[in-house]
Amino acid sequence: MSNLLKRVVFLITALSALIGGMIWLRMGFELSLMPTGNPKDQVYRSSQSFMPWFGCGIACIGVGLVGLYVSVKDAGRFVRWALIGTLLGCFIYLYGTISRISMNLSIQYEAAQPIGLLVTIAGLLFFSVSMLRSQLLPLWTRVLLLLSSVSLLIFNDQFITAWSSVPFGISWMGLSMYLFRRFAQASNPKFTKLNDGER
Repeated sequence: MSNLLKRVVFLITALSALIGGMIWLRMGFELSLMPTGNPKDQVYRSSQSFMPWFGCGIACIGVGLVGLYVSVKDAGRFVRWALIGTLLGCFIYLYGTISRISMNLSIQYEAAQPIGLLVTIAGLLFFSVSMLRSQLLPLWTRVLLLLSSVSLLIFNDQFITAWSSVPFGISWMGLSMYLFRRFAQASNPKFTKLNDGER
């Protein structure tokens, strides 16, 4: 991959990861602070207005994951398929969100959303574990990846686990810093070079 193309990829994916992380952090805080039974005449809190934001955020994070994949060398076929699975899940989830928006949030259940979320969780978990074992990324990025996977795994918009959206967002904001660092390395020849797979 040419140096120019790497700069473009790292910049776009870093910005996407940062935006996605910020969305999940902000929306996660607001959702988690809502009392259950909000509005008062309902048993559960109403999270419908948050779902479009979470859908856009997860799509941005999927783009950010591409940057992490590009930043390593010889990641292997399993990691590649985990990436593809995660991206597929992210955009299925986004599709479900868009479908609900097109219906003015008039439906309570959209099958594409939970299916997309499950596929995203599985793909991200496999990607994180593979990176953790292979040691192709710096330790702190591998820890953040694993934290984001576990946070998304336990996320539920109706219970105390809604708070797991906060560490999920923070993790991706942190991972965006690694991608910005790779962008700086590719942009400035005077910057201390980072070899692919630096630990």
